[in-house]
Parts: sequence; structure tokens; C-alpha cells
Amino acid sequence: MRYVGIDWADTHHDLCCVDEQGQKVSRLHIDNTREGLDKLLEYLQELGRQAGGAERILIGIETSHLMLVDVLLNAGYSIYPLNPKAVDRYRDRYTASGAKSDTFDAELIAHALRTDRDRFRKLMPDSELLRELRLLVHDQRRFIRTQTLLGHQLRDSLKAYFPVAVDLFSDVTSPSALAFLAAYPKPGLIPVKKLEKLLRQARYPQPEKKAPQIVEQVQQGHIEINDFVVRAKSRAVVTLVEQLQTLRRRLDQYEKEIETLFEKHPDASIMKSLPGSGPSNGPRLLVELGDNRQRYDNPDGLQCEAGTSPVTKASGNGRIVTVRRACRKSFRDAVHQFAFCSTNQSAWAKHFYRQQRARGKSNASALRALGDKWLKIIYRLWKDRVPYDENIFLAARTRQVFHQVPVPA
Repeated sequence: MRYVGIDWADTHHDLCCVDEQGQKVSRLHIDNTREGLDKLLEYLQELGRQAGGAERILIGIETSHLMLVDVLLNAGYSIYPLNPKAVDRYRDRYTASGAKSDTFDAELIAHALRTDRDRFRKLMPDSELLRELRLLVHDQRRFIRTQTLLGHQLRDSLKAYFPVAVDLFSDVTSPSALAFLAAYPKPGLIPVKKLEKLLRQARYPQPEKKAPQIVEQVQQGHIEINDFVVRAKSRAVVTLVEQLQTLRRRLDQYEKEIETLFEKHPDASIMKSLPGSGPSNGPRLLVELGDNRQRYDNPDGLQCEAGTSPVTKASGNGRIVTVRRACRKSFRDAVHQFAFCSTNQSAWAKHFYRQQRARGKSNASALRALGDKWLKIIYRLWKDRVPYDENIFLAARTRQVFHQVPVPA
């Protein structure tokens, strides 16, 4: 066997290869370019010839999301993503001084993979359809957070010179609010008929009633502000409005494309059958779970990655149970949102949540416990490729409770 550690960076990558005895075989330094990747593949092919096949080369790297990783997977190599924190702990086994370098880190990763390969999970790539869907879903979430940030900036800018505009619409980032601010970024005279036409184009309900109300609110709530403040902050508002309008259009396109790809996936029926999945939670759960059935042998790994399974620290007579912080944050958020929505559409989920709250647990803790229970169900559905049926679940739970009741002697 040959164990290859890769210490990656933006501009270059360092590699170190060790054999089963821990002896250093070779090193390699490449640039993060097309020529560098070709050089890497030639290097690995030569190692494969020496070892007796590409399947005898195992590669460790501190990431699972990188173009380099995709290139290696497409070439047929086995990749083991290592947690950077775990690699940092391994450093203490080889040096007490805390010395660090790219070449040393590459060797460290190779040794960690050699000695504790069974503790690391091999990267199991999903289908191309799901990988594309995952990229779209994650990018969509990032753009939604950007939209929220821009909305906060827009409110702050309006409060500096046009505070009444913040309360004209329920959401200052809605299409109708953005259309109004684009046309009237400064307080002043607003023609009712023109505003009514603008609201109608923005598909605002009953624009003939809303337009006079807006004009009246602006007139009554007008505050005299220095002209230089109005000029400066209105410029900021126009800029933010343009960004938000563009972002909203792009997010609508993302939503349509995600829906299209989600419908094409064979596991979509499983996710859509879950109460509370919806057009947003369904794709999010699917991309976090993946479609490679070899990734998880039991629901425990799923629950740990989603952060729903607690961490127990026991020593002597002391025992502490804490929230699991080391998890995939995107997976944790998806399960949390789904668990919350399920309480509105599933009777047993709502009852379970209320039980947790009655025991004194916080809202987040109760939803985490509910999400943990859901993941056991989702895992079984995912493995068996069958949709969720609440009647079947409730019948199974009833049988389980019945068998747990002690029979009188």
C-alpha cells in the first residue's frame, strides 16, 4: 500500500508518500495549475505501477470540496477527507515544538492515514445530478444570507433620512417595496396615480387602496433632514435597491432550477413524502443525505454529522451531556428547519415536541431531539428506497410500545 498526504493551498500543493512501514517513498510540490495537476496524475500513476494498481493508493487531504478532489475522484483514486483539527492533534505525536510546514503537514496526513485509516471515512461521491443540485442549494442559501444582509443595510440607510419608508411595507425587500424605493428614493411629493400604477405592475394587492395610504404616511411622517444627508444616503439606497432587485431575480431562477433537478432525482419521492419537507426542505435534506447508499452503515453516523446526537463526557463519577458542535452546519440547519415544519403537519411530531418542552427543554433542544428521531426514520426510508407513510410508522410504534409493557405474572 502507498499512503499519500496532500497539504493543499490556493496556489500550490505539497504531497508526501509513505509505505506500510512508515518509510518515506517520495515527495512532490506542484502548482495549482493545469500543468501541476497533470504532473500530479503522472506521479500517482507511477506510484500505482510500483504498488501494483491504483486501488493500492490511498490519499488523505484536509478537505472534501476542492477541484483537486474532483480530479482525483474522476481518476479513480480513493480519497479520505481528514478533519484539520484531527490532523493538528496528530502533530503533537511527531513534534513537541509545534513546528509546522507544508511539507511536514503532508507527511503528517500520510502517517495519520497509515496508522488510523479505520477511523476515517472514505469519500463516497454522489451522482452528478445530486452534486449539481447540492452546489445550487448551497449557493442559494449563501445568496439568501446576502439578501438578508443587504436588507439590514437598506433599513439602516432609510432610517438615516427617510424613516417612514421602513414601515410602508411589511418587508422592505419585497418586490413592491423595492419598486417604490427605486422610483422614490427621497421623501417628497408622490403622485397617487403614478404610485398606483407602479404598485399594480409590482402585483401588489389592491393598489388603489394602498397608494393613497402610502402618500398620506409619507406626508405625515416627513422629517426635515439636512440636504447633504439626503443626497448621500439616497445614493446608498438606490445602490442597495438595484442589488436586491438583481438578487431576487437570480434567486427566483435558482428556485426554478433546483425544483427541476429535484424532480429528476429518483429519491425526490422519498423527501416529498415527509411531512414538512416542502419545496425548500426537501432538496436541502436530499443534498445533505446524498444518494450513495454505501456512505452510512447505520443512522448513528447520520445523526452525528447532522449534530442531533449529543456528546457524552464521562470520567469517574462525573457525566456531562453536551450539544455536538463538530458537525456539518448545513446539515444541522436543514434538519432543524425540517423538524420545525414537521410539527405543523405531523401529529406525532407535534406531540413529541410538546413532550420535550414540557420536560423543560428549550426550543432548540426540543427540535434537535425531534430531528434526531426523524433521522432514524429517514435513514430507513433512504436505505429501503420507500416513501414515508405515517400510518405505517404509527402502527409500528404502537406495536413497539405494546411489547414493552410488562406482562403480569
